[in-house]
Amino acid sequence: MARHRAIAGGLASFTIVLAAFGETLALAHVGGAIGLFLLVLGAASGIAAWVALGAPRTRTDMHA
Repeated sequence: MARHRAIAGGLASFTIVLAAFGETLALAHVGGAIGLFLLVLGAASGIAAWVALGAPRTRTDMHA
């Protein structure tokens, strides 16, 4: 699997920003469920960054 480090770095940064903003909204009880929704989007972005970095998908990928 090809590694896309620039894309993975951008997605990782986006994950941190979404999680921080979502946590701030959730703890401040502002915006209703938007803060929780941003936390879910942050998790999805983190998974996308992991895949873009070249996450192993099969057992043989782990030994390559």
